[in-house]
Amino acid sequence: MYNIILLPVDGSEISNHAAEDCLRLASRLGAKVILLYVVDIALVCLPEAESGMTNVEIIRESFKEQGDKLLRRLSELASGSGVSTESIIAEGDVHDEIIRVAKERNAELIVMGTHGRRGLNRLLLGSVAESVARRAHCAVLLIRPE
Repeated sequence: MYNIILLPVDGSEISNHAAEDCLRLASRLGAKVILLYVVDIALVCLPEAESGMTNVEIIRESFKEQGDKLLRRLSELASGSGVSTESIIAEGDVHDEIIRVAKERNAELIVMGTHGRRGLNRLLLGSVAESVARRAHCAVLLIRPE
């Protein structure tokens, strides 16, 4: 059915809940999970500092370290369940990077958490999950918080 599942994560409670569900599903299906953490370039665009390293570089490296820790933790959790993983840290627009990696790695399913916002909140805040679901070449499973 699904042999390759893409799991974009950001460390939030909703993302962690989706990760747990995804790993259970992958274990049952015998699927490989591609763990993806995206450093959102929009969040790291700040003016330069007076030190040798710019604020952008400092923040970017901090996000990458955070992503690396998260992916290692999820990879260890998956390994304990017998699930094979690949970890990727990408940088750019979150929506675009999820779609790009899914295509590049031939993902057959994308599993991700969603806030399930409605009305004005959805209009103002947007939704990465909704954007991915509309643009993905493959099936998308959205997990709402409990």
